[in-house]
Amino acid sequence: MNTSRPTLATMTTRTKILAAIGVTAALLFIAASQMTDSYWLRMISKPIPVLILAYWVSTLRVKGPYQLAILIGLLLSALGDILLEMSNTTFLFGLVAFLLGHVAYIVAFTRDARKLYPLRAAAAYTYGLVAFGFLSRTGTLGDMRIPVMIYVLVISVMLWRAAGRVGEPKILPFSAWAGLIGALFFVFSDSVLAFRLFETPIQLGGVVVIVTYWLGQLGIALSAWRK
Repeated sequence: MNTSRPTLATMTTRTKILAAIGVTAALLFIAASQMTDSYWLRMISKPIPVLILAYWVSTLRVKGPYQLAILIGLLLSALGDILLEMSNTTFLFGLVAFLLGHVAYIVAFTRDARKLYPLRAAAAYTYGLVAFGFLSRTGTLGDMRIPVMIYVLVISVMLWRAAGRVGEPKILPFSAWAGLIGALFFVFSDSVLAFRLFETPIQLGGVVVIVTYWLGQLGIALSAWRK
């Protein structure tokens, strides 16, 4: 197995075409959300960037349990995209899809790194505790308190395990850092989304949420890339 660092120069023409399709769909979704408010354009375009990433991971030359778990996480996230966008009645189902997606990423991140790293765990859990405390004090969680608490716990574990891959000698630094940066973007996006949905004083724009979400998924998908 060739485990050298992947670079842009090693990207195939197919990968470049897929990237162009994904970026186009992302721009269409942002336009539909911010300018036209077209329901069907939002529904069609929103899951495409993550589905493109899932397809790309499925075509990688090097395949294994890590790549499979990342693929499953991406597909579950794409399902979550659809359910969250569909209607308020499907929101909880979308939350469950994303929760399972994070579990898939945890499985991936623990395939090749199981050292505990207590300080990294403490940092991830501290952030989760602070974020949930902020939501509880300033937001309108209501009946969603328990589901949100479970979700915050799971994403904290996901962030911890992504951090646990950094510095492991048998893991490519490119893969480890791509996964960690992706996890950080994903956690940030989820946090901002929760702050918006539950009406806390922090109300960053929806574009911030979706762009950081896509960057998070991109980083996690890239962590599966082996030249």
